[in-house]
Amino acid sequence: MKIKLYSVIYFLNSYLSGLLIPVLSLLLIEKGASLSNLSIILGLYALTVVILELPTGIMADIFGRKKTFCISLIISATSFMVILFGRGFIIMCIGMMLYGLNRALASGSFDALFIDYYIDNFGKEKLHNITTRLSVLEALGLSTGAISGGFFPKVSAYYFPDLGTYDLNLIIRILLTVTVAVLSIIFITEAKKVEKHERISIKQHVKNSSSFVMENTTVICIFISVFSTGFFLSSLETYWQPHFISLLPDKGMMGLLGLMAFLYLGAAMLGSIVSNKLIKKYKFNSKKMYLTLRLLLALSLIFTALQTNIPSFISLYASIYLLFGMANIPEGAILNGETPSEIRASVLSTYSFIFQIGGLSGSILYSVIINYVSIPNIWIIAACIVLITVAITFKKFLSNSSEVSIETNK
Repeated sequence: MKIKLYSVIYFLNSYLSGLLIPVLSLLLIEKGASLSNLSIILGLYALTVVILELPTGIMADIFGRKKTFCISLIISATSFMVILFGRGFIIMCIGMMLYGLNRALASGSFDALFIDYYIDNFGKEKLHNITTRLSVLEALGLSTGAISGGFFPKVSAYYFPDLGTYDLNLIIRILLTVTVAVLSIIFITEAKKVEKHERISIKQHVKNSSSFVMENTTVICIFISVFSTGFFLSSLETYWQPHFISLLPDKGMMGLLGLMAFLYLGAAMLGSIVSNKLIKKYKFNSKKMYLTLRLLLALSLIFTALQTNIPSFISLYASIYLLFGMANIPEGAILNGETPSEIRASVLSTYSFIFQIGGLSGSILYSVIINYVSIPNIWIIAACIVLITVAITFKKFLSNSSEVSIETNK
């Protein structure tokens, strides 16, 4: 029952994130932002998340994951009330920076709590199951939220003409956020750990977390791969739409953009499910499976870049997200299997932080080289970065396995 309740909370929280995906920029413009300062508002949001990602992860580990997650929901409701009732550039900046604080607080806190509960009840050997569950719930929540978020403005125009075009999205988001907060307060329980000493200081926690990461070759390898994930996803998300449009023989086929969005979200979710079933049935080694899938992902990105017709581009583009979803399962199982419970939220926040740094690095690089190279060439460059990280990770994993074998023989 607890697993089902946690799953409902996780799904609803992902649904909340999806609600504004199709309308966020339009909403901010309606609230007084201009095309020229829209990027500043969204940039401040992203910067807030990046700056606060690590401190909030540490906060979750030291002061409690449930408290941190519930605080994030309260701040989320506050941020969108500011946007709902406010207007103008400054107010939108404040609202989006509060939203960034919410995202930083939520990142890793409930995930860590859910994963710890699962490990306590089912053991580390079933980690791939909880990783798959979280991945599928997130994809379902985001896609369902995005679909309904695009539908609510029509409902608002028909039934609530006095509201702003996108105000219904905000109202539903606020009400559901309050609902999730109430469910979390009532049903989420955080195990009380027996403490032999006084609560660890923030300084000592940072020192312990840093030492763990720096001394664990496997975790470093995962973080290197995560950086390349942010790097290549940034190139796809930024340029797939203009490139896809350039391939269309008829502008009347623009409806295929919606099909593409549905396909890659569905492919990522399907990949997670397939990966979990393969691990269960064939007992694959997580590290070998992870490396193989990352290699195939990079090759799919290269082949996608070389396509010049719509059917092959769509199928190969979907295959990238299928392999991405498949690789996420062994990646999550490896990372959470290596990470001690007491620093899990900090490590997961570091994971998210590195992912965002990878995406930001890619965006900066692409904004420069797009003036000199084509979009397919940018994707090939991104694929090469993934291949380099696969080579590095393979070497480190191999040396790790050798060290374990030597210790075992001794």
